[in-house]
Amino acid sequence: MPDIFSTEWYDAMLKLANSQDDLSAKVPKGEWRVAIEIEGDGISPYIPKGEFKYFFVHMVDGKIKELKAFPEKIPGKGLNYRITGPASVFESMAAGLMDPIEKGLDGTLSIRGDMRLLMQNADLANIIFDVYKSSDLTDWPKGKPPYEQ
Repeated sequence: MPDIFSTEWYDAMLKLANSQDDLSAKVPKGEWRVAIEIEGDGISPYIPKGEFKYFFVHMVDGKIKELKAFPEKIPGKGLNYRITGPASVFESMAAGLMDPIEKGLDGTLSIRGDMRLLMQNADLANIIFDVYKSSDLTDWPKGKPPYEQ
């Protein structure tokens, strides 16, 4: 299993998501470009407080064509969505402890883009979340949320 946020983790997530036919069937046709910004919050042992990890997801007709880390903030031009939030929240979602829809609705995650379209396709986020949390894909070398070792 790859360590969370490693290059191998991004590659494994891409393969896992593309292997799920139910995911592809529920994604609206077309291209979707999403920037994810994960901010170190002093709780996560994986991203120091005040630092960021950035990654980019490019989907075409229900398949992820690209999922990769970026060294700096991704320019907004051409993005459909930008999702920003605390590292401990993203990690808790990956561990199956928090619901991404709930965290978006309560404002914990900042989501910029066409919210009407996103809400019409909220089941997509739930599918991705279910695939990830049931996959046992991530190794947590510094401890899994709530970070007990």
